[in-house]
Amino acid sequence: MAVEGREGSTGKQRRTPFPEDFGERLERLLKMAELSPQELAELLGVTEPTVRRWLRGGVPKGFNYMGIMQLARGVPGGFNLMLYGDPESEGEPAK
Repeated sequence: MAVEGREGSTGKQRRTPFPEDFGERLERLLKMAELSPQELAELLGVTEPTVRRWLRGGVPKGFNYMGIMQLARGVPGGFNLMLYGDPESEGEPAK
């Protein structure tokens, strides 16, 4: 479920906790929240190209990820969507 990350200081690939379909999940969250990429960018204090990069599979870091998850908590089913890939999930990853 995780995607390969950058090489760490030991030269080994680090695994990041982001699902391969993170961009698709984020796009679904934006639709559920009735937000555009520009509006999300304004909420997080980033540029629209940054949000579009995430939608294409880029990985938000630190406070940006926390901001996305905070948004997800305020959208019915959004948190489960971002964590498990399914807004109706009861805590199990989508297959």
